[in-house]
Amino acid sequence: MSLKSFNHFETLCTKPIKEVRNTANHQLGINPSSAFRFDNTADSIKAFLSQPGSHVYSRYGNPTVDPVGQRIADLEVSGSKTKAYGVLTSSGMAAIHICLQSLLLPGDTVITQEILYGGTSELLNKVFVPQKIKVLNLNFSNLISLEKSLLKLKGNKVIYLETPVNPNLACVDIKAVSKIAKKFKVLVIVDNTFCTAYIQKPLLLGADIVLHSTTKFLHGHGVSMGGAIVTKDKLLMHDKIWPFLKLIGSTSNAFDAWLIHLGLKTLHIRMQRHCDNAMALANYLDQHENVQKVNYPGLDNHKDHNIAKNQMNGFGALLSFEVKGSIQNAKRVMDGLSLAAIAPSLGETDTMVLHPASSSHLRVDKKLREQHGISDTLIRVSVGIENIEDIINDFNIALDFKIRAK
Repeated sequence: MSLKSFNHFETLCTKPIKEVRNTANHQLGINPSSAFRFDNTADSIKAFLSQPGSHVYSRYGNPTVDPVGQRIADLEVSGSKTKAYGVLTSSGMAAIHICLQSLLLPGDTVITQEILYGGTSELLNKVFVPQKIKVLNLNFSNLISLEKSLLKLKGNKVIYLETPVNPNLACVDIKAVSKIAKKFKVLVIVDNTFCTAYIQKPLLLGADIVLHSTTKFLHGHGVSMGGAIVTKDKLLMHDKIWPFLKLIGSTSNAFDAWLIHLGLKTLHIRMQRHCDNAMALANYLDQHENVQKVNYPGLDNHKDHNIAKNQMNGFGALLSFEVKGSIQNAKRVMDGLSLAAIAPSLGETDTMVLHPASSSHLRVDKKLREQHGISDTLIRVSVGIENIEDIINDFNIALDFKIRAK
């Protein structure tokens, strides 16, 4: 009996519709199916043996999700002959967790910075340390210290970097760190969320793995959650990272992947405008009488300006600045902004501000925060793509203490 013979009303309501396609989609389609059907058991067996690759179940891979992960990988090595492999995850934090957990065992070590995104620090200390995975915090401007540490440490090791660092915008020389790491056969992982491949390509500078929160600049519009893991090493992806992603289940979904794909189409245009606006705002703030200090890699007075100039194509959308006086002045500035939104994210088309000491880095020890320039008066700014005159005017009004004090 053929499928056509099952024509009762209830059956017709539920049985699959055969997809009719006589021309190709111009745009990527959304394929939300959780499972994929086979014509026979032989095809099913072949698909399960061809993993990753063949679509059997969306936790393993999906026709919408997979090509977006690969597009991000292609961007990370664009302009070179290098091949890269990418997967999407449910969030940036999921990408960090899956990457590190797939590579490390009890007794192994993550070598990283003292100051990171607050969520990353919490993940390391609350999830990995209890698993007896050590966390060693180093100053990566001291390469001799790094080399000595690699000589002493036992077990597997990975180096995990943010550059620029959140929120003081310090920069790490990826090429120099990667050169030392390769001597000891240690993998270098770089969170490239702030820059995206438009500004910085860590894989081409010697890093082994790149991570992203696609929620930020890659999507760019604040309506999609996601993360990405990219590596040049096919075996590393297929034998370690992808199996862990599949088993943990922190995979992306078709709709979020589709939204990320839409954002990628304007990534180059947005990032250039972000960079131009951030440079202009940084220069304005650097001259303001009520601003103590500005952290932006594009400024000549930034301590890592030369590193940024050598490894970045532009200086990004993120800056931070210290307001003169007390925390009350910082709050006054933030509350006085009209165009810029107070929001716990970054990388969207509109300008966003955050007070790190009371939000993203709230659980970081105060002495450590202050040691790395995260004072109570520090404000982080994700500069948007609005008209730069409007952005500057917004901060100009908010920074006018005398007028606002009346």
